[in-house]
Amino acid sequence: MITKDILYAIGNDLPMRLTITRLGRFGPIANQSDGYFRFECPRCKELRATVNPKNSVAHCFSCGQNSNNIDLLMMQGHEFLSTVDILSNWLEQHRRDLGHSTPRMQSITD
Repeated sequence: MITKDILYAIGNDLPMRLTITRLGRFGPIANQSDGYFRFECPRCKELRATVNPKNSVAHCFSCGQNSNNIDLLMMQGHEFLSTVDILSNWLEQHRRDLGHSTPRMQSITD
């Protein structure tokens, strides 16, 4: 079952930079400039989607589109359930890399 806690954690605790890095060649072009992490907006293709580091939400300053981690994977063709499962796994790995010992998030199908 997908809980609001899982969705909150994916949206706020999983850095969008990590999601884009994990997408690799399938993800958008991205760079760090002027202290901000920016990437190519999936909607308008301008390199003006800028990530808010406090909540991992990006805003495109060209077309106004807002995007989050879930949006990025779904734009790659993933279904919602598989997107949440993938991002939950990436979040767990990220927490382990930071030295946080957290219990395994419940599977979305439990």
